[in-house]
Amino acid sequence: MIIAYVITPVFAVVRTYDRDVRSISMTSTLAGTTDQLFTVTGGRIEIISLFGECTLDAGSPGNTLIQLDSATDPNYDREFSTTVDIGALGIGDVIRFTNAIDEGILRLTSNEGAGQPLSWFCSPGEIELNTASGTTGTIVWYMSYRKLESGALVTVSEN
Repeated sequence: MIIAYVITPVFAVVRTYDRDVRSISMTSTLAGTTDQLFTVTGGRIEIISLFGECTLDAGSPGNTLIQLDSATDPNYDREFSTTVDIGALGIGDVIRFTNAIDEGILRLTSNEGAGQPLSWFCSPGEIELNTASGTTGTIVWYMSYRKLESGALVTVSEN
């Protein structure tokens, strides 16, 4: 008598916490000093990842930071990152953040990872890239987030 022994395949089970993660991307043209990246409406979110990849050589945008222009109350305006002179950007350069207690540290790196996980509280408003000067070039921004309120919605900003 032959007994067949079948091993059931193992499937990865997505944790409930991970199912709540959403991602969005947009292309920034660096034409002005303030570029609206994403619009948050209907509730608060937690930003868990944000990085940009230069896809077209950029001039020198100078001192740069990521900020929130709150739609509801100027008391919620905040700078998500420290101000850093990112100099000239070349194709393939990645702008990423370290996981800091308060503001993330903006870094310009070539061919490195997308940065560490973040935990930035974000109320409704415009998530913006603020540079010292307008320049040329493009950066594709990628953001992952979790809704903290059921009505929260994140869209690509219309400059």
